[in-house]
Amino acid sequence: MRARWSLLWLALAPLPLLAVDYRMQASVAWAENYSRTSHAPTIREATIYTAHGFAAHARQLNSRWLLLAELDAGFEHVPDYRALDQVNAHGQLTLRRKFGLGPMAPVVDLSAGVARVAFREHGRSGWRSEATLAVSKRLTPEWRIGASGSWEKFDASHTTFDIQHRRFAVETHWHASERLTLSAGAARQWGRLVANAAWPIWSQAIAGGFGPVVSSYYNSIPWEISHTFGPGWVAYRVDCTADFWWTEASFTLNDRTRIPLRYESARVVNRIDVRYNTSVVSLGVLHRF
Repeated sequence: MRARWSLLWLALAPLPLLAVDYRMQASVAWAENYSRTSHAPTIREATIYTAHGFAAHARQLNSRWLLLAELDAGFEHVPDYRALDQVNAHGQLTLRRKFGLGPMAPVVDLSAGVARVAFREHGRSGWRSEATLAVSKRLTPEWRIGASGSWEKFDASHTTFDIQHRRFAVETHWHASERLTLSAGAARQWGRLVANAAWPIWSQAIAGGFGPVVSSYYNSIPWEISHTFGPGWVAYRVDCTADFWWTEASFTLNDRTRIPLRYESARVVNRIDVRYNTSVVSLGVLHRF
């Protein structure tokens, strides 16, 4: 833990002494199957409110290399499931390489970051470490494409909530007009996620009510009674693959403010072919100072 605080401090301590770009973002989202539950009749939906502040500094190392340092801090509020309320702080360093001159030149970013996330439900709190390699290219003044590969690890207070995954994503952006940008993307993710189940369903699963394969698997993974989504609800960790796709329309109000409207869908399948499907619609506002 001390090493992570040191890394966060080294990344962010210079920011107050430099020219810094400040941004704020707030959003409201509605999530279907926010509980990430496989049993459809017990799915829990939620409305989520988030707010973040960002401070970033960019330093030009030479004509082709740029170093960016960024800090963001914020909170997330889930009125129906207060145990999932959180505050967080995140620091990130990015090394950017531009191959050529002008706006059409391809760009490669290598980023590393660390974050502290504190939930009201203490067992979910922990440290997140991440690394990303991304490449983007403007095809025309209106069209830009990109691809990225990332790794993320979350070390939580309780083993049940320890997660780790690898992710590959592609995305495209179309500047339809001066005011409107449309984007779409897709990703495949491999690793571990946390799911949740009502006790009547979970007790059947571990007792063999859904067959020996299900019982054997769910008895082999970390789980605990969390009460997060109701009395007796269980949280458990699964090995899985996940497919994501999303679309977004971003409306520019002026040089400093834009409003993104986003839809994202996730299709998660665990090792024994149990599925957890989720979709999220969000509306936000992003302002630069």
